[in-house]
Amino acid sequence: MLSDSLNFFKQDGKHFFKNYFILNGIFLMLLIVLSYFLFKVYFEAITSGTTPGGNPDYNFASTLFNDNFAVIATGGVLFFVLMLFITLLNFAYPVLYLKLYEKNKGSNFQTKELVAELKLNFLKILGFYLLSLVIILPIIMVLVAILVLLSMILIGIPLLLITIPLLFSLMSLSLYEHLNSNEGFFASIGKAFKYIFKQFWAILGSTIIFYLLIQVILTIVSMIPYIIGMISIFSDVENSNNSANTFSALGILMTVVFAISILANYILHNLLMINQGMIYYNSREMIENNSSFSEIDSIGNHFE
Repeated sequence: MLSDSLNFFKQDGKHFFKNYFILNGIFLMLLIVLSYFLFKVYFEAITSGTTPGGNPDYNFASTLFNDNFAVIATGGVLFFVLMLFITLLNFAYPVLYLKLYEKNKGSNFQTKELVAELKLNFLKILGFYLLSLVIILPIIMVLVAILVLLSMILIGIPLLLITIPLLFSLMSLSLYEHLNSNEGFFASIGKAFKYIFKQFWAILGSTIIFYLLIQVILTIVSMIPYIIGMISIFSDVENSNNSANTFSALGILMTVVFAISILANYILHNLLMINQGMIYYNSREMIENNSSFSEIDSIGNHFE
């Protein structure tokens, strides 16, 4: 599961991400612009009271929001809606890509075929996520809350480490099943349970390792510009007494790091979803005892 996932990106990563950015690039750019704008406004508001030389009777945050309420509110709503849409697309894209990959016996398909597949399955994708939000999410929230409380007596900590990746795997495998078969929402979840308990520790271990890999990369991607920026800012502080410029530079730095983190998180999420795809096709082949998924199953053999 691990090697096949990594070998997939070695073999077809260029084609995968090329189509990903064609489909998702404009939406990601809009999200980054909106996140930059909103976080910059938020940072200026929370630091306005601590900026030296300011008038203590002047409430910058209140004035800012009162004078620009319509613009900020519109930006916030657009950011939320766009984030939901990109999240939905980000979960669905790897599933549909591997579906076409299997159908075409490799990556010999074009963006228009992915768009056609997305249009064809859009209502199924939307229905899956709406039902997940209404039915599954509340159950997950209650379960996680109980495990957090149990963490106070230590037993909840290992349970959290097992439960969270399993829940993610459960929903990911359910989506793969839902979009690759005629199964309904609940039937897909039932199938996903079968897949997980057929190879419980292998699926759990693979999901945890890929999650940790993504977190390490995200930390590096976020910390490098932050560290460089902080060094630059404090170097300027030593040569200048202008605290206002320091706060302004710090705000820009934090905003840029925030935007980079959002972008990196969406891009790297594909690694985890492709890994879940390898788990899905492997598990489905084991349970159904057939070789109909030979092209995906043989990805790892191309590098032996």
